[in-house]
Amino acid sequence: MALVQFGQVFAGVALVGLVALAIAHVLIAVLAVVSVITSRQSLGMKAVWFLLIWAMPLIGSVLWFLVGRREERAQWNPAASLPHVPRGAGSL
Repeated sequence: MALVQFGQVFAGVALVGLVALAIAHVLIAVLAVVSVITSRQSLGMKAVWFLLIWAMPLIGSVLWFLVGRREERAQWNPAASLPHVPRGAGSL
């Protein structure tokens, strides 16, 4: 009797764990796609990353967060986002 109850409890816990993993899997893939879309990558690179995430959601998402965002940060020039102020204009 106790063995049957343990088996039912174990099955319930396993099911909850699998559902949690599935939700996490989908959430990571969705976050990766949103991150790719809002990135500063070229349209072609966005398409490549999107296809990679679509074809292999877990591996593609992890690669995006480990490699793709690093490449994006390396290409970003913070000085280009600042307004241009001519020399001598700041001293009045």
